[in-house]
Parts: sequence; structure tokens; C-alpha cells
Amino acid sequence: MMKHTFLTIALLTGMLLQGCKKDKTTGSSPDALSTKEFSYNMATKQVSPDTEINGVLNSPVGIKLIYYYLVRNNIPDSLIYIGTPSGESKNTYKFNVPTLSFENAKMTAVSGIKMMVKHLDNTSYEGFIKVTAFTPPLPKLENTPLSLLPDNNGKMSITGKASSENGLKLIEIYDDYEGTFALVSKFDLTQNEKVYALNYDYTYRKNAGKLKVVATDNFGLKAEAIITIPLKSYTLYQDLSMMANGTASAPSSGSFFIGESGTILGSCNISGQEQKLDFVTYCSSTTPIFTLYSPGNTTTIAKNYKCGTLIWEPNAAALKATRFRVLIPGTTATDKIYAAYTGNTITELNDKFFEGILLPGSSTAKFDAIVANQAANIFNLTTAYLIWIRVPKADGSFVNQLLRAKEVTIGSTPALSTIKFDILVSK
Repeated sequence: MMKHTFLTIALLTGMLLQGCKKDKTTGSSPDALSTKEFSYNMATKQVSPDTEINGVLNSPVGIKLIYYYLVRNNIPDSLIYIGTPSGESKNTYKFNVPTLSFENAKMTAVSGIKMMVKHLDNTSYEGFIKVTAFTPPLPKLENTPLSLLPDNNGKMSITGKASSENGLKLIEIYDDYEGTFALVSKFDLTQNEKVYALNYDYTYRKNAGKLKVVATDNFGLKAEAIITIPLKSYTLYQDLSMMANGTASAPSSGSFFIGESGTILGSCNISGQEQKLDFVTYCSSTTPIFTLYSPGNTTTIAKNYKCGTLIWEPNAAALKATRFRVLIPGTTATDKIYAAYTGNTITELNDKFFEGILLPGSSTAKFDAIVANQAANIFNLTTAYLIWIRVPKADGSFVNQLLRAKEVTIGSTPALSTIKFDILVSK
């Protein structure tokens, strides 16, 4: 029994020794590895200079298998891929290591990929491909406005600075007029620009509430900026023209303003609409001063609005007691309003917008071209050209309006004088 056991052990030992002799030591075969040094982009998870790690392995003996191990500092080597050359490639093997095989690995400390080659004769070879990981700087979008409002022509100027150390490839502009962002315009950059000055005139599309600017660099990395388009709480009526009271032979075609609809009525079609009136235009024949009147203060002038032989005879006491205040520059509060109007940044026309200014208290606003004469109830076209109009509603609240006087023409017949203006009417 002991003899049989000894023979068994001796046989196994001989087999193991014989196996070790067949598996020759690494490097005993004169293989030749031809490859490159590769970089791994941590942001895009892409390899360069080629899209995959690759090379050519020449082996006179012939290749059976290649084990590819990811080598990282302070982390055990990890098997990521096994390559098996086809019959015709066993001596000259053009290999690729799919990037997908290590895309989920932590690549920060990578130093390369170790190749463990198993030959057809059970000899082996070890090769190494150097891989360096890097994190590219992200592109930037700077100085884009936080919000924009369309100008009177529906235009908005989108400005800003795009930059990338990697070089810029594309600038895109989107809006959300359909509910989701849709491409408006794009600019392909072909000169590897590091900096791009954005200056694009966007034409407002109805229902758009946001704009998005996207800068893409040569690695495909993106930077985004969102620009809001605030909803305006007012309606803008532009280049409206109104006439003074007119005459019997030349009745006024437009002396009565209804802010709710932006409607202008004349002496021949005002009847029955008086309750809707916000203000009336008038110019006396004795002293030709073009004047905006509160409907509730028209008792003494109503007789001058004629349609042929018919005379306008309203119950003025029952009409709106509109009040006016000419905004005179020179204080912080009024200068803020002029700046907002000029800069097209008005979104609200509520009382808070007029904070710091006395409430309108005059029943008229009169035109006088001489700047020195400007006052709370006297406007001109050069400095004090904004008029705060406060219109009472039936429920006791008020509607604010902001009128911008643009032209006043005193006619040879004063009653035919005209005014041209823009007006913002709070919703």
C-alpha cells in the first residue's frame, strides 16, 4: 500500500515538471510589438490619436490568445479584453482593444495596458501599451444676458463670449416657442477658434419664453447659457396718431383713446363708447396748446367735438377720472424709468415700477416744446417725453399706462393739430 502511494506521487511530480518545461518563460519568443502612445479623454471617454487602442503584433511562433490587462497605480491589474486572432492572423495580428471594454473603469490613475500573449507552442510574451488619462478644460460661455426683451421690431441682440482651450467647433442658438427647445441658428467654426464673440440678432417667435446658447468644442464638450424672455404685463401700441377736436366741416378722425383695445375713435363714432374712454386730445383755437384731457374733465370742451351739426354731449361726471403725470428726468426714480424705457427692459407696469414718484394728479397734460417750461403737467419731445397715465377701473383699482410723445404738430387750424406717440398699457 505504501509503495503504491509513493509511485502515484512520483508520477504526478513528473507530470508537473514536464508541464513546466513546456510553458517557457515570458519573453523567450522574439515577438515584435508595434503601437503608439494613447491618451484617454476623461470627459468624452474617447481615446486618441485613434478611436481605439490598437497595434500590430508580429510573432514567428504564432499567437493563440492575448489577454489585455488595465494597469493603474495602486489598483490590481484588471482583465478587460481577450483577443483571439484568426488563422491567417496568428503570425501578424492587427489588434484593437474596444474602448467599451474599459469605459466604466476608473481611468484617473491609468498607466497603460499590459498584453499577456499565449503562443501556439505555449510560450508567452508580455507587451505594454502606454495610456495617459487627461481631463480637458470645459468650454465657457460668459457675459450672456440673463434676460432679454424684444424691441419694437421683435428683435433681440444675443451677445456673449464663448471660449475653449481645446478650440471651438460650433455655436448653436435655440428657443422654446414650441414648448421644447428648437434650433434657431448655428455657426460652424472651422478655424479652431479659442474665443468667439457672439453677436446674433434673434427675431422673437410667439410664445418663446427662453433662449439657449450652446458652445461645443473640438472634443464635443458643451457649455450652455439660458436667457429668459419675461412675459410682458402690458401691451405696446406703436406710432399711434391722434387728432385734436376737429371742426364741424373737418370732424376729428381720432380724438378718443381706449387703452383696453388700443382703439382710437373720432367725433362721428364716439357715441355710446364714452364709458371706455381713457383720455381725449384737444387744442384750443385761442391759445393753440395741444392737450391730453381726462374724460371726466371734458365738460367745458365737449361742445367742440362735432360731427356735422351733431355735438358731443357726454355726462362728463360719469366718465373716467384719468390722471396724468409728466415724468421729468433728474431724480433716481424717474431716471430709472427713462433708462428702462430706453433699454427696453420694462416687464411690469404696476405701481412698484413707478415707486418713488408721486401719483398722477393732473386732469390734463399739455405740450410745450420749450424744455424750461416742463412740469408735472407739461411735456415736450426732447427731455420730459414720458407721461404716466393712471386710469381708474369700476372696481376701484387702476390701470397704468406709459405714453412716449414722439411728434406734435400744431396746425394752422389748431383743432386739426396732431400727436404721434407710443403707449404701454398694463394688462
